[in-house]
Amino acid sequence: MKKKFIITIALVLLMLLSFTGLALAFDSGGNPGVKGPNTIEWTGQGADDDGVLDTEYCPSPDAVPDGIDPNSYLLWIFTTDGGEATAGQIHLGGSGSGEYAWATNPGGSFHFFTPYFTPDSNLTAYVDFNVADPGNGAWILTISHGCPGEKDYEELTVSKTVETSFTRVHSWDIAKMVETENGYTHDGFPKVWLYIDGHGNEQATWTVDVSYLGYEDGGHKVSGVITIENTGTLDAVITNIEDVMGLSAFVVNGVNTTAIYPNVTCDADPIDGKYALAVGQTLTCNYSYDGNAQGVNTVTVTTERDTYSATAAIVWGAPTTEVNKTVTVKDISDLFGEVVLGTVTAPNDGQFTYTKDFAWADYGADLCGDYVYDNTASIVETEQSASAKLKVNVQCYVYETAYAKGNPGLCFIPDFSNWGWTNLIKQSLSSYTWD
Repeated sequence: MKKKFIITIALVLLMLLSFTGLALAFDSGGNPGVKGPNTIEWTGQGADDDGVLDTEYCPSPDAVPDGIDPNSYLLWIFTTDGGEATAGQIHLGGSGSGEYAWATNPGGSFHFFTPYFTPDSNLTAYVDFNVADPGNGAWILTISHGCPGEKDYEELTVSKTVETSFTRVHSWDIAKMVETENGYTHDGFPKVWLYIDGHGNEQATWTVDVSYLGYEDGGHKVSGVITIENTGTLDAVITNIEDVMGLSAFVVNGVNTTAIYPNVTCDADPIDGKYALAVGQTLTCNYSYDGNAQGVNTVTVTTERDTYSATAAIVWGAPTTEVNKTVTVKDISDLFGEVVLGTVTAPNDGQFTYTKDFAWADYGADLCGDYVYDNTASIVETEQSASAKLKVNVQCYVYETAYAKGNPGLCFIPDFSNWGWTNLIKQSLSSYTWD
């Protein structure tokens, strides 16, 4: 009897609420039971206890209402499972906020788009509606899917430069010779014979040949800058920076090598071997290696969360320094003093010539005799030199003794040779007058 009374009282209360227009409320998964105003409370459907969505779609595959970001949204679906209702709005509370009208009503269900809020226990949501037919099924308010938007993330942007430098040393050779028109020599050296009558007068020509022998490269160096920028939204802790040079095989000092690890120094001091890089900060490091490395150069940056890298090719271009590419040739001689002949630039050879006319009249009787003229050409930068020697004989006046006038030209005084007076021979070889 008591049980029937309680049931009767409950039915009366429901009827009173229905007549007075007061809304009822029930949890998602229940049934409103009666017609009239009502609300359904969300109880976590569509997400786990940590607030992680069961389904994510970024961006939204469906059109979203104005004011909703397709990359940061929640799609709520309210279903009546055979019942009928006229829905109003979804109301968010707790960590969420706002009231949002339904966007679409496919198949009797109501779809609501709201901004994204973490769907954990701090978020509350309910939909108000008017029940036309409660039906017998479970009415559900759930999150179909959503997109949490941009999450905090670690991202390092790593870049590097590669600069090569080396020195090229050019090699040269120098040779020198002197030639005469008549081609006479004496003791292996060219010689000019100048006679009183001038018939020995001639020209001598000196030739300086500078030959390019090639070059040798050395002092190779690879260096550059590594730039590590924190472009993410989380601070990063760098645990290792490794620069590897020459991932393609090459030879260094006669040894076949596949990888070289150059020295890396950064503009900040590590703490316990680690670099703390806050959001927006940049770490700059320098590296260098002395040697002719080939291939590519790769830097790998390791953090507590991830690994980042950057690669650049090692390209050897023109030498940064050239030694003796252009050389100066000078000449020092007894005849001309010190003279700069000119310059020669690799890879060309160079030749310099100069001449001098020799005549007996330039010396005369007072300067007759033998002369040796030394001449040295040199490359100023390398101090290499080459010499050429020219001999010159200037004929003196010839004197004959008196006894030579006779035939057989013997002195008529016994036991006395080379006696007497002398007779100057004139400057004619065809005849002369006895004084």
